[in-house]
Amino acid sequence: MQELECFAVLVEQLHFGRTAQRLGLSQSRVSQLVKRLENRVGAPLFRRTSRRVESTELGRALAEQVVPAFARLREGFAEARARAATARPLRLGFQCAVYEPVARAIASLPEGAARLVELPWSDPFSQLARGEVDLAIVLAPCREPGLEVLLEFSRQPVYLAVSAAQVPVGAGGVSGEELAALPLIEPRGPAPEYWREANAPRRTPGGRELAYAAGAVTLQEGLSMVAGTRRGLLLCERSTTYLQRPDVRFLPVPELGPTSLEVVQHQRRPHPLAEAFVELLVKHVD
Repeated sequence: MQELECFAVLVEQLHFGRTAQRLGLSQSRVSQLVKRLENRVGAPLFRRTSRRVESTELGRALAEQVVPAFARLREGFAEARARAATARPLRLGFQCAVYEPVARAIASLPEGAARLVELPWSDPFSQLARGEVDLAIVLAPCREPGLEVLLEFSRQPVYLAVSAAQVPVGAGGVSGEELAALPLIEPRGPAPEYWREANAPRRTPGGRELAYAAGAVTLQEGLSMVAGTRRGLLLCERSTTYLQRPDVRFLPVPELGPTSLEVVQHQRRPHPLAEAFVELLVKHVD
């Protein structure tokens, strides 16, 4: 089957490199599959030169049978996947907000194929581990046993949320020294320590200790605390766009490294639509 699929793509592309890229294989693997098929047929299916690839007469005759057959197989697979999606929607957990690339990927799935579930800022992995969601889009990193990272995307600089009534900490951004002087709000919940260190660091890269005076379960709760106090909260740049409010200002923190998002699944409970969703998300990511 793989040999015929490779043949069908190569007939269309007439280029070993593009065929390998389309199939997610190495170029040498594509050559092996084509050679194996030619051995089974008993004659060459392609003429190869240093500059081009073209089908032989026998190759064109075989293509007339194989290419339409594979097109029908793909259509059948897509229909079966759509039916499976209707039977059991993809439960998609997310932290903070549903960012535009994620929304576009969901919209590209069959109608009703995905159901969104908001995950606490302070607990990125528990619902996935318990099987309450099928995929989780969470702040990196994930090193949990049994969970598998399918994609890392959306690297964003870190910002500090402060009360709009507060005197601005810095016109062009917040330095490590200024950040260390401000009481901060951290995630309050069972998030693992390595994840906390990445998203609510205890020290700046320059070694200044950061103090956390309060905790919040969600970013929305944390921002409400920011608005009414002199405390600050660290979050990614994209979240500042989706979580705008008039009583909070967002200032860049250049000294802190960027954050990113990860798409995570349970290794033992893959959903039939997980792979398709990730492929769609890759197409829509900036």
